[in-house]
Amino acid sequence: MPVNRNALIRYRTIDKCLQNRRKKWTIESLMDACADALYEYEGINKPISLRTIRMDLQAMRSDKLGYSAPIIVTDKKYYSYEDADYSIANSPLTTQDLSILQEVAHLLQQFKGFSHFNDMTEMVNKLEDKIYSEQHHQPSVIDFEKNELLKGIQWLDKLYKLIISQTTVQITYQSFKARSAEQIIIYPYLLKEYRNRWFLLGMKKMDKII
Repeated sequence: MPVNRNALIRYRTIDKCLQNRRKKWTIESLMDACADALYEYEGINKPISLRTIRMDLQAMRSDKLGYSAPIIVTDKKYYSYEDADYSIANSPLTTQDLSILQEVAHLLQQFKGFSHFNDMTEMVNKLEDKIYSEQHHQPSVIDFEKNELLKGIQWLDKLYKLIISQTTVQITYQSFKARSAEQIIIYPYLLKEYRNRWFLLGMKKMDKII
């Protein structure tokens, strides 16, 4: 069941409200809180309908989103969580969620070494940690699969920028068969990872691929 951004903001807002047991939450006050949150995060300045909030509460109570939130109504008008410690943020991930997260984590791992993704390293680590803990039902640990000690990985970002700018580069190159290295000018066009090693494909003097 797909969830759009606005609905997710409403779910999280309702969740925060129902965790706050110092206040009695009516459906009208939940509507106001969600409207305020949408204005703050999305700049949407319009009231939330009664039907929308009722559908949100129903969705949170169900297992369609994996929440099964224990939402109760007291005195026929006040909403709260029956379990004072409950939060949708603590809900376990579904098998489908884990499968998608694994694909995303694997994809993001391929970009380590590029300056564009330096700020994402911590996020990737947290994502891997979350997947591990959910799969094994154990406290979080850090599980690295990527080899951070690859020789020459510091050149990935520079080579990437040369490729997208269509710039030639002079490199010191030594093939596996050669006894010594040589200085060559190469026209790089592709970076490829194969068996945990990175390879640069390009044209030498515009006549052959090396």
